Amino acid sequence: MADALRVALMIEPTGNHLGSLYAAARNPEVGSVAVLDATGGTFEAARAAVGGSAACYTDAEAMFGEFRPQAALVSLEAWRMPAMIEAALRAGCHVWHEKPGFAELDDYRQLYRTAQAAGLNLTIAYTTRQRPVVQEARRIVREGLLGDLFACHAWLVADHDRTHQWATLQGGWVFDKARAGGGFLTFLGCHYLDLMRFVTGDDFASVSAVTGVVGGQPLPVEDAASVTVEFASGMVGNLSAGYYVSKGEYGAGRHAGFILWGRDGWLRFNPGGTKLGVPLEWMSTRGVHASAPHKRWTFSGEGASANEYDLITSAFFRACRDGTPPPVENEAGMWVNEAVQAAYRSCATGMRQQVTIPEAASG
Repeated sequence: MADALRVALMIEPTGNHLGSLYAAARNPEVGSVAVLDATGGTFEAARAAVGGSAACYTDAEAMFGEFRPQAALVSLEAWRMPAMIEAALRAGCHVWHEKPGFAELDDYRQLYRTAQAAGLNLTIAYTTRQRPVVQEARRIVREGLLGDLFACHAWLVADHDRTHQWATLQGGWVFDKARAGGGFLTFLGCHYLDLMRFVTGDDFASVSAVTGVVGGQPLPVEDAASVTVEFASGMVGNLSAGYYVSKGEYGAGRHAGFILWGRDGWLRFNPGGTKLGVPLEWMSTRGVHASAPHKRWTFSGEGASANEYDLITSAFFRACRDGTPPPVENEAGMWVNEAVQAAYRSCATGMRQQVTIPEAASG
């Protein structure tokens, strides 16, 4: 097995989920850590969490030249991400990054091309994939137990509370279109669009959408969205998403779900429902399942206690070391980011938008 990795944390005080990145840097796969923060504002917290031996840099060129990282974990304001991710990729560094990774889509397209051409991982933080119930739903579909897929519906509702803080939350950038690239779909709805692709194994073909600001705050980005998806196979889907409930209700995990229908069966589950005891329900009339088609599987609380960031970053580190497939393939972030931006164009024009990703060989 390869030696432990040299890992760079490329962060700033307004980045998302910094605590999870600090925890990831303590992973046994990691040998040494550098922190790159142009502001220097995270150095004290990073050293306390990671260890006093972490090398701290305010200059990217110095960090890449001296520390020579093999992998980078990136959490910056979205508009600042492309330049830093591009620098990491150009230095031969695998990248795991918080979503979305850009404010202008063309910038992410270039990152994808660069990563593909260099054979490097560009892993976006779609942590929902790590949940056992999601993995099991994917297995059921991949085994063909639902037959030809007809349609799916997903919904994700988060807390309205944070929209009251829109001008100051995370330094104000999360609800700023120019700095963030979008609203609810960009930061939370993306997880469930990825869920649609991941569970079904089907790529997007086109989308149409309605987005809006329904909660009464003067937001410059959407707090509500409904997206209709046409898949490459002809399957259809819908995502309903928005900031509609209280913080407590969102934390309870009740306001999320996924349903999939096929020729020979169906399945439904709440991706975050393990701690509530919500079962994965599915039905199949294929083969031996015809005699007892309806199943209800409840997952233990052990699955609910697993930290999704630990799981996804551990898998990312293993992929960087051993060449195994990453937990989220490079194409995933590209497909979802293209779909989200196509949804915004659809809302603006009133017309369905095609969804494609750049050719892998471009760049």
